[in-house]
Amino acid sequence: MDLHHLWLFYKVAQNLSFTKTAEELYISQPTVSVQVKKLEEGIGLKLIEKYGKNIYLTQYGQLVYKYADRIFGVVEEMESEISALKGSMSGKLNIGASNTPGTYIIPRIIGVFREKYPEVKNILHIGSTHEIQNKLMDNQVDFAVVGGNVELPKSFHIEKLMDDCMVIIVNPSHPLASQEYITPDELNEQALIAHEVTSNLYDAMEYFITKDLRLPMKVSMTLGSVDAIKHAIYANLGISLVPLCSVKQDIQLGLLSMLKVKDRDWRYPYNLVYHKDKNITLPFKRMVETIKKTMKEETL
Repeated sequence: MDLHHLWLFYKVAQNLSFTKTAEELYISQPTVSVQVKKLEEGIGLKLIEKYGKNIYLTQYGQLVYKYADRIFGVVEEMESEISALKGSMSGKLNIGASNTPGTYIIPRIIGVFREKYPEVKNILHIGSTHEIQNKLMDNQVDFAVVGGNVELPKSFHIEKLMDDCMVIIVNPSHPLASQEYITPDELNEQALIAHEVTSNLYDAMEYFITKDLRLPMKVSMTLGSVDAIKHAIYANLGISLVPLCSVKQDIQLGLLSMLKVKDRDWRYPYNLVYHKDKNITLPFKRMVETIKKTMKEETL
């Protein structure tokens, strides 16, 4: 088996695109297609099928991809170890993150990591928890940091990194903003601005409102991101319940105010997730150590 052909197939399988692979490797698309075809002819199996504009791995392609990932993972690990012996560290990390940690926590950690290990290329993939879990299942990311509950097979390692506070936010001009504490009845009178209903943040809000406070969910609008929610609060369109990490700076700058319900301390977890069979390269190990250390220090 020609390893170069296997490598090209491996990249196509990662991207599920001949065009994207060609652009990434700075070669022509026909060259990629021909080399993958030679691999299929060499092993006598159809690895990739095309339906319309999309390509998919056959069951044989999935098997070959599984072993190719192990092979090139070991090669990457070797290269990292050699770099470390030379006094430097290189490689590439595909990091997944759900929207809240991906927007407000992980970029800063990557910045700190990059200062120490400038030769390591970090690619951050941000999406909903569901989207990031799919990327983990498809081996498109090396590991991920996701918020809320995680539902993955037992073949995945899931480790809590920290608990964030869930806080009620309002416009500083809101009548309740000056109160030290608000009552559940006062909260019940407000229009709630929520994250989209398919998100873990919506599930968290629903649990705290309906199960803990035993109030109805009076949602006036749902928005697709915490940033959108914050802009709605800036416009004084209602109140919301969001992770503190996403609004801490806004509160410090006086752009938002935080409300408290007496004797309530709501928490939202962030978890580290990766496949148990994943090759733990040196960059992987060092980045995870950096994430754990930073988020432990920032536990609220």
